[in-house]
Amino acid sequence: MRIGIFGDAHIPDRAFEIPDLIKKELYACDMILCTGDLTGEEVVEFVKNSGKPHKMVRGNMDHLDLPKLESIDIEGKKIVIIHSDEVKPRGDRDKLFAIAERYNADILLYGHTHEQDVWELNGKIFVNPGSATGLGPDGNPHCAIIEMGKNSLSVKKT
Repeated sequence: MRIGIFGDAHIPDRAFEIPDLIKKELYACDMILCTGDLTGEEVVEFVKNSGKPHKMVRGNMDHLDLPKLESIDIEGKKIVIIHSDEVKPRGDRDKLFAIAERYNADILLYGHTHEQDVWELNGKIFVNPGSATGLGPDGNPHCAIIEMGKNSLSVKKT
């Protein structure tokens, strides 16, 4: 199973569209997950039009009818998706770990910082795909890909 993860697109407020490179990566996946701050209905439509199974959460900048938290079980792993705007300071690893513990997540997907990050703590994996439209510190668009099998798991940053 190949899972594409993106977030912090901020379309049309701060960017015009998801770059083709990111679209290509996401459409090559079996499933698409989004960590919020889409801001526009056109990003929801982009995901729906992929024809892939998907989950999206609402970020602090979204006025969309999306949940604040989603969870999904894949290959025996519980994946929890949040935006993480409730985490202060932004990206605080101890607070993110506490959220993963609260929801019994094996993998926590989060956004809000616009900075791509992948890390592990006490057997839990944390993935922030960064900003799909390049609104992060390095100015480049990013997403993340999780490849899962029955006995394997890897995370690729793009």
